[in-house]
Amino acid sequence: MSYYAFRDHKQLLSMGLARLDLADWLQPDKKLAEQSTLKKALWQHQGEQVFKALPESAAAQREVADLLAHHLPAHFPELYTPADQGLWCAPMQTTHHWDRHDNPLLQASWCVQEDLCLLQAFADGYRLTAASLCAPSYWRLLDKIGKPLDLIHAPVPGYSDQLSARINRFFSHIKVEHPVWRGNWSVVSSDQLYQPGIEPSPPIKEVEQIGERCFLRCERQTLRRLPESSAVLFTIKVTLEPLSDFCQSPEILRDLKAAIDGLSKEERLYKSLHLLEPALSQWLQHQLD
Repeated sequence: MSYYAFRDHKQLLSMGLARLDLADWLQPDKKLAEQSTLKKALWQHQGEQVFKALPESAAAQREVADLLAHHLPAHFPELYTPADQGLWCAPMQTTHHWDRHDNPLLQASWCVQEDLCLLQAFADGYRLTAASLCAPSYWRLLDKIGKPLDLIHAPVPGYSDQLSARINRFFSHIKVEHPVWRGNWSVVSSDQLYQPGIEPSPPIKEVEQIGERCFLRCERQTLRRLPESSAVLFTIKVTLEPLSDFCQSPEILRDLKAAIDGLSKEERLYKSLHLLEPALSQWLQHQLD
């Protein structure tokens, strides 16, 4: 089922958290096999740019792998079957095995479409200690691994003044029994899931090219406290749809335009929307006229 984050999460400087039913925690869809294959290929070619773990994350990694091994067959028996130290994944027609003592988060992450990030408490706050990150939205894992939340979010305009205290407080108080989810969104000029932002996105100036060359990029994010390690597991599922797919859905385009219009100049720069303006707004208005 498609999820359009801009309809629920219009403001960048808002946590926008909602209670998560664990039955809806992970959401495999028809692209599961394709995206699992992509994850493995990225690991083979990009290595530590898509998976990195600090030694402190070992116990939390094992806990996540065990959690997936129990959760996925229980909720999606048609897709997953328990296997020795792993899972049989029907869409991929393969068994993903993991060594409990050698970064099990890596192979476990190949069973799902979501990126998996672990954050753990230190004296100075929560730090990113391990991540399988194959669909970053313009950030690089090696820039963030081992860093505390405030440095991870430093590029977000207004973060230190308006969000830092709330986010740090949330991570300190999130309970095992109260998982949450939130959304994020942007409009981009690439249909690639892996977008670390190494190469700048090309600007688009022609209004008539917006529909086919621009994509709505939405993130469905979840956060939950792990009961044994007390780490926080952050999952991110990214979807991409060309704007042309919404030409017959004016209510969606209307909400998207309203969300864009509500962004500050700094927020537009952060989302790189300035590379698509004014053509993007003109195209949206034309579809609504």
